[in-house]
Amino acid sequence: MASSALLVAHRSGNTVETAHRDEDRADVIELDVHVHRGRVVVRHEKVLRPTSRLWERWYLLPAGTPVPTIDEVLDVLDENTPLLLDLKCFTRRAGRRIRRAVPGRRPLIVSCRTWWVLGAFGDRPDTTLLRSCGSDRQLRLATWWPGLGPRRGLVVHQRLLDPDVVRDLRRRTPEVFTWAVTTRDRARELVEAGVTGLIVDDLSIAWPPPEAP
Repeated sequence: MASSALLVAHRSGNTVETAHRDEDRADVIELDVHVHRGRVVVRHEKVLRPTSRLWERWYLLPAGTPVPTIDEVLDVLDENTPLLLDLKCFTRRAGRRIRRAVPGRRPLIVSCRTWWVLGAFGDRPDTTLLRSCGSDRQLRLATWWPGLGPRRGLVVHQRLLDPDVVRDLRRRTPEVFTWAVTTRDRARELVEAGVTGLIVDDLSIAWPPPEAP
C-alpha cells in the first residue's frame, strides 16, 4: 500500500530556537505540552517531585532551566504551520486548558497516552486525534477500543510495527503515525506499508519523499 507520509519534527517545538529553525524543514512541528501551575508550557523533561527541578532519563537539568510557554513558541511560527501536540496530562480539564491556548490554529494533530484526554479536542474542526501506543498491550487495547476512523488514528512506536501490522491498522483508520524511526531504510519500509506520519529527530537525513514509490 503506497501512502503519503507527513514528516514530523520530534520535540522541535519545545524551544523557540528549534521551532523557528525547523519550521521550513518539516511538514509538522511537534510540541510536548504540559499544564504546570496554571500555565501551558512545552518541555519533554519531567518535574522531580516535590522539587521543581527537571530531569531527563538519568540526569538532572540545571536549576533554573528555562521552560517556554506555548505562547512563546507559537509567536515565532507562522499561523498556518501544522502542529502535533503531544499532551502530557491526565484530565480533560487540562486538555481543555491546552485547547484554549491554541485558538483557531489549523490544522492540528493531537496525541496522548491517556486517550480520554483527547475528548477535550473531539469537536474541534480540522483536528486529528491520535491514541499513543508504546507497548503491545497498549496497541491491542487501542485497536479494540471503539472510535477509530477518519481523523481518529494511532501513533505507534516503530518497534511494534511491521508491514503486516501497518496494513491491518490502516484497515481500521486512515491515520497511522510512528516515532523513533532512525534510518531511511526503516522509514521507507513503513511508508510503503502505509504509515502516514514519520516523527523523526534528525532532519538532516534524506527521508523518503512524501509520496512512496
